[in-house]
Amino acid sequence: MLEITTSAKEDWCVVAARGRADALTADNLESALVAAAEANAKVAVDFSLLDYISSAGLRAVLQGARAAQLNNTTFAVCASSPPVKKVMEMSGMQNIFRMQEELPC
Repeated sequence: MLEITTSAKEDWCVVAARGRADALTADNLESALVAAAEANAKVAVDFSLLDYISSAGLRAVLQGARAAQLNNTTFAVCASSPPVKKVMEMSGMQNIFRMQEELPC
């Protein structure tokens, strides 16, 4: 199960995900990230409460980052939980989009 919330903090749109980003839930995550990237100048993805991310979840984040790039939107993955951070680092995602320890807003 994946719970996605979107909120505004200062000039950032924060998309927070809680639970598991896997084959069953990745489409919902992708939709939320793409929509945020198309509607906002800055998007912060809060993965502090995400327990697990699969390759399908990584693809969803990549699609969000791609949408951000096409819309000249700043895109950052922030505050990843330890298991998610490990998967992100092992897959080289830090070379594709900005990753940081804390939310920027």
